Amino acid sequence: MEKDKEGELFEKRTLELAKRAAGGVFASGDFLSPKEIHDADAILVRGGYRGTYAFYGGYADAERRRLYCLPDYMLWESAESAAKEAAADDIAVLRIEGSGYKTLGHRDFMGAILSLGIKRAVLGDIIVDDDAPGAYVFCDAEMACYIAENLSRIGSDAVKVQKLALDMLPDGFSAARKTEPISDTVASMRADCVVAALCNTSRERAKSLILQGLVEVNYETLYKPDAEIAEGDVVSVRGEGKFRVNGTDGTTRRGRLRLSAEKYI
Repeated sequence: MEKDKEGELFEKRTLELAKRAAGGVFASGDFLSPKEIHDADAILVRGGYRGTYAFYGGYADAERRRLYCLPDYMLWESAESAAKEAAADDIAVLRIEGSGYKTLGHRDFMGAILSLGIKRAVLGDIIVDDDAPGAYVFCDAEMACYIAENLSRIGSDAVKVQKLALDMLPDGFSAARKTEPISDTVASMRADCVVAALCNTSRERAKSLILQGLVEVNYETLYKPDAEIAEGDVVSVRGEGKFRVNGTDGTTRRGRLRLSAEKYI
């Protein structure tokens, strides 16, 4: 029941943004998770708003993105280009540098920022350096100054924070998610077979996870163990992680499929 209420509230907020834009007022929402983006997109398509909105998180391929609902006067080219232009004033980037004596991870940056009383919804992606003690944090432009002025330590490490505009990002900025490869064999591409391989568990447990509603495929809850998993599908298993199925590469002599996948880390 609580989930239904949350879903209803999310749908109401999403449609309110679209209705404001239809009335001639530009509207942007919170940063959304990939599942929320999927849900919001479905809501707006059902509501007849296709082509009047876009999702953007400050750079190409951002995982967490804001919903931009655009009035007619902003749609002279495309919703995507209009959203990107609007984001220049709506999204800021914080460059956070540690001292170097301690390795800081995503959880460290996230925890320190949230401890300032910041809500997760005003934060986009947090991109931690591979080879330096720092990170780029995408956030609501209005909150950027507050974070920059109040964030001085992450754990026991002193940090420096600089506010940047989106056009100050390094050329070619990207943030491909880190993954680790998974190779296994499966009897078929049935969901229970694939989930068992991805989670390194038994097929019976995989089936149980699916029947309990703990598995999502492309951000939709899956309840059918015999559903087919396809190349490119994103599979999320609560408590186990998020995976991408890259496909199959031939069969073994016993007729099993060689599964290729990756786990996001």
